[in-house]
Amino acid sequence: MSIDHVPKTIRAEDLFHHIDMGFINRRLCLTALQPPLRAWYIENAKAGTDHMTVLANDHLLVTVLLDACDQAGAPTLLAALALGKPRCLFRSTERLLPCPRVYTAARVDHGVILGLDFDKPVRIAYHTSHIVSDTGKMILSEGYKKCPQSVVGLLHEREDHFEIQPLVIGAPWFDHPRNGKDTSSLMWMGRDLGEILPEDIEQFSKLTDVCVSSAEEWMNTMRSLPEAKVKANFATLLADPTKKDWGGEMNDHFSASVMVGDRRKTAAFLLKGPAKFREMTLDMCGARADQIYRLVGSGADISVVQHAHQIGEVVRETLRSMTVFPGNLRKYCLIDGQTTYRIFKAYGMLAV
Repeated sequence: MSIDHVPKTIRAEDLFHHIDMGFINRRLCLTALQPPLRAWYIENAKAGTDHMTVLANDHLLVTVLLDACDQAGAPTLLAALALGKPRCLFRSTERLLPCPRVYTAARVDHGVILGLDFDKPVRIAYHTSHIVSDTGKMILSEGYKKCPQSVVGLLHEREDHFEIQPLVIGAPWFDHPRNGKDTSSLMWMGRDLGEILPEDIEQFSKLTDVCVSSAEEWMNTMRSLPEAKVKANFATLLADPTKKDWGGEMNDHFSASVMVGDRRKTAAFLLKGPAKFREMTLDMCGARADQIYRLVGSGADISVVQHAHQIGEVVRETLRSMTVFPGNLRKYCLIDGQTTYRIFKAYGMLAV
């Protein structure tokens, strides 16, 4: 399913990103909780050892763990790698390589596919006794082609690799009581939620009134539209002042006036003009995509990447990997050259 097939009302929702756990190390989960949260979980867990009681308690434990991650500001895996700490708690959705040995071995390790190179491979290692469902075992066996996995884990730096010690592994999941009474429609949208489309932002919504007849139409304009003009136009649409650029900036523009789903949101923008008029690749986003890292680190509700040309898949995946994580859902938005052109044309901001 692509994001444009997700209804606009759902894209705009403030949702809780849960994990449908196929693997859970309960001891590590409890250890990761601060004493007040640990005590609350122990007090509220149900008594019993039957399947449904254990399942309910595991879902509760994962919920409390994700609350703890939110309180601690636990980063995504890519952000944790960029921090360079010898040990770091993280939570994110990742592509794991297949591991058929989960059916036969007591302990396994397998690779994690990343869009960035950190000089050493990243591997996830665990005891298979913590796998709690047949579906979870099947997905770990077949890897990312079956389903990407949300992970809460501890990242350790080893001599020749980075190693993930997982607390929880499972499918991205939004069928949770915090997301309303009827969340069944969200059940299979786990990987698709988190992105909003530019037209979901009320101040840009008129772009849908503009059709583009050919690539030449928008490219002829965007290749000569200065980045300063792009910034000024977006600031005008959001009724914001502009700020001067400086070397240590977290973003090119920050707004507290973005309207999505009748709610006001904060948004941080990374703007790329026509200096390199070609498809946006990671090398255009600083060393190891540090501009995206700083953008997400701005703490805005929405992280926006805009470029005068097309935006490459690796950039899209990296932005997603740094933005969308289990817990309280943040959002990201991509505005490529054609969409930028449509926005500015819809609001009469292009020279005649």
